[in-house]
This record gives sequence, structure tokens and C-alpha cells, in this order.
Amino acid sequence: MTKSIIIAVLLLFVGSGSLLAKSCSDYEAAYDMAQYTMKEKGRISYRKSYDLVNTLIDTATEYFAYCKNEITLADQYQIQQVIKRADKDRRTYFKGAVREYHAIYGIRPNVTEIYME
Repeated sequence: MTKSIIIAVLLLFVGSGSLLAKSCSDYEAAYDMAQYTMKEKGRISYRKSYDLVNTLIDTATEYFAYCKNEITLADQYQIQQVIKRADKDRRTYFKGAVREYHAIYGIRPNVTEIYME
């Protein structure tokens, strides 16, 4: 319970930090915080993991975009690799999150629903 509260507070700071950032150090701090929360997430649901990995990709993209001229080429490459790996993880988390939502709402998978107007 406390771990989820800590993660929620960190996500709040990361989200608000990325909106109010004015310098590269602010973008870097938001990116580092997102990486830290992904590493320390422990055992949580696919839905929460999907949210965390989206936050990581968003902060990494902002950091890379706004600070590209101030970052060394090696660091730029590392950020690009983090984004690629996170995107692969995001696909897995999305599939798991869909399964979780199906279980929560009692939707049977592989059923085509037809809506008529």
C-alpha cells in the first residue's frame, strides 16, 4: 500500500515537473524520476505499469527534444535506446492491461461486438 502511494506521489511530481520545466536540468530531473519509478515499481498491475512506461517515454522524449543541443551524443543514443526498450515494454503492458480490464468488467476476449444504429 505504501509503495503505491509513493509511486503515485512521484508520478504527480513527474507530471507537474514536466509541465513547468524551464531548463534542461528540470527535464533531466523529470526523466530521472520516471526511470527511478520504473525500476522501483515492484510487483504492480499491467495497468499501472502501462501508465508508468508512458510517463517514462514522455519525459525521455521531452528531455531529448528540448535539450538535444546540450546533451552529448552518447547520452542521446542512450535516451533513444531507453525509449525503444520502453516502447517494447509498453506493448506487453498494453496487452496485459486489456486482459485486466476484460477480467474486471467481465468481457469475454475474442468476442466481436456489433453496434447497430
